[in-house]
Amino acid sequence: MNQTVYTIDCRAKSLPETGRTIIERFNALEPGAHLEACVDAYPAGLKGWLLEAGARHGTERLSDGAWRLTITRGLTPAQGSIPGVHHVVSDGDSVWTCRRGELVARIDAQTQRVVATGSVARKASHMALDAAAKRLFVADSGADEVIALRAADLQVEQRWPAPGGPQLPLVSPDGSVCVTGPATGTLTIARRHRDGYDAQTVVVGACPHDPLLTQDGAHIFVPCAGGSELVKVRLADGRIVGRCEAGDGPSHLALHPDGTRIYAANSWDGTVTCVTVDGERVASAQSGRWAHAIDIAPDGRYVYVANFMDDTLAVFDAATLERVVLLATDAYPHGLDVSPDGRYVIATGFASHYLRVYDAEALCEIARIEVGPGSSHTAIAGKYAYVGCSVSDRIACIDLEKLSLQEEISIH
Repeated sequence: MNQTVYTIDCRAKSLPETGRTIIERFNALEPGAHLEACVDAYPAGLKGWLLEAGARHGTERLSDGAWRLTITRGLTPAQGSIPGVHHVVSDGDSVWTCRRGELVARIDAQTQRVVATGSVARKASHMALDAAAKRLFVADSGADEVIALRAADLQVEQRWPAPGGPQLPLVSPDGSVCVTGPATGTLTIARRHRDGYDAQTVVVGACPHDPLLTQDGAHIFVPCAGGSELVKVRLADGRIVGRCEAGDGPSHLALHPDGTRIYAANSWDGTVTCVTVDGERVASAQSGRWAHAIDIAPDGRYVYVANFMDDTLAVFDAATLERVVLLATDAYPHGLDVSPDGRYVIATGFASHYLRVYDAEALCEIARIEVGPGSSHTAIAGKYAYVGCSVSDRIACIDLEKLSLQEEISIH
């Protein structure tokens, strides 16, 4: 039986119009259905848009120079297009989460109950916690802002502009807040002073993604997914002090515990690359298609990379980048986290109802747990893993000792 293939023509549309048109049509399809989209160009911005959405596709260059994208609809709508809970962070005593909308919430890790909420954003994306200052920072990609909140009661203390659709903030040891703007190729640094935060925005390169602090907190490395560079920026004044080659489409980074080496997951060529903090390229290895999320064992022995297109978890020897094992994940492993004690690796499955837990020492799967559709990011507090499930719009609380679902938490 022939399966219907839906077609749309996005030629002559801008990148934002193209992305929105494709995702709107993608979300309207039944799981397993196919969509063909004709576009004038296939730039890194569009690649990144589709990768983050989980819109798996093949490409064909046409005789007139345009591109045909053949996209397959997965089990769930596009990641980022639905307003459910997504990101989670924790200090061990509390867990914070946000919806892809207005709402931010704090959960007491002892009682697993919501103890504070705040409607603060237009489209909250990801968060960063300054535990020492007791502040939570929310990147609002819809308003091009970063929002500083009191961590306990989620009252707004300050907002500042952060252009380019900010998504992935981080906080340095001295309290500076950094976030990239992929749409504008920028990095915004907000430095703390007595009366609040002063923001500076610098241009770093095409489609900057998830930044990483050096161990001393003096510099930040920014992976520019629109090219192949990692850009080294001095935090004190925003000056670019170095650039080094990683692979095609560096997206997420991991710092070795000894502070000397950085590992980059490169989405477009499917590699993982190791460079020193001085910018010297050490090694590179093949990981898998859409190599994206990355983490490292607390003892520095293994590097883990989630390959979004392949539904695999590649494990590498951190010293040599020899691939040790390739493990199956559930569909679209959007989140990848190693537990602070180094015992567990958790890979979510956004286009699935399940996530998987692996033994970090034996390098094997030990549990496949049903948590509901859209599992995205994980934060660990004690023996529990808190997972943001965007489609079911719940926090799934996993007991890591029992390897089972403990509770589902709604933040409404």
